[in-house]
Amino acid sequence: PAESSPYLSMLLMLLLLLSVLTLTTQSDLKIVNTPSGPGGPPPCALTCSGVGMWNNTGSYDGKGWRDSGEIRGKAFMQVDIRQCNFVSSPVVTTNVRTEERTLCPPLIQRHVFDNLVTVYTFEDTEAAKMKSYKCNVHWSAYGYIC
Repeated sequence: PAESSPYLSMLLMLLLLLSVLTLTTQSDLKIVNTPSGPGGPPPCALTCSGVGMWNNTGSYDGKGWRDSGEIRGKAFMQVDIRQCNFVSSPVVTTNVRTEERTLCPPLIQRHVFDNLVTVYTFEDTEAAKMKSYKCNVHWSAYGYIC
């Protein structure tokens, strides 16, 4: 009986390890399709999320909120999603939140690529206002890494 204790402990450790490995390799994420077309193999599906900050952190080019020269009256930000390592354009959701006691205008996605998402303000707003209101772009992306 005393000799079986180390074997029992070893067996329990092995079962625990197998359970953890099984749970971490299973994925309930199912992507029906993406802007790039039909989905890929389930093991390649990834959920990735982050924040493009009012202070330029998390923006693709480090410039944060800028006034658009292309669409008059709108501010825009190119949000960096490079660290997700997507191989094609993912499905992306975005929303805007502030660190202040004010409201930020809603956003519209204009471009979605495998490495960046461009969002514009829905209302006419200057980039300086988005920065002063500390408007952050919270995003989640669902795509494939292989």
